[in-house]
Amino acid sequence: MAKANQILHMNEAVEKPLGFAAVAQSGNMLYLSGIIAADETMKVVAPGDMAGQITQIYNQMEATLGMYGADLSHVVNEIIFVTDLQALLGAGDARTKRYAKCAPPACTAVQVSGLFLPEAMIEIHAVAEMP
Repeated sequence: MAKANQILHMNEAVEKPLGFAAVAQSGNMLYLSGIIAADETMKVVAPGDMAGQITQIYNQMEATLGMYGADLSHVVNEIIFVTDLQALLGAGDARTKRYAKCAPPACTAVQVSGLFLPEAMIEIHAVAEMP
């Protein structure tokens, strides 16, 4: 279990009752819990729009990484969960442009029947190495 000073809650009201943290740090590695395209009130951003949800997720991911002095160039692995692989393929540019200035991470995409919020189309779990 991560020590209290090695975790970061981004939305404590949601995370604590469910028993998880948005980020856990172990040594120089950051483990980001699955990120969905939701605002602070847990309302899905860009419902029905895969590209819009991807954009929101990477905005959140970059902000989170920035708290540790990191950015997308420090991401070494992603697992992407989607409710529709074809929609992901059609909106792939929204993701690839985020890695245009650095080497992309290792990545796996998996289609699932549903995510934490019904309108969420994509969830991304990432691992990053701190600078």
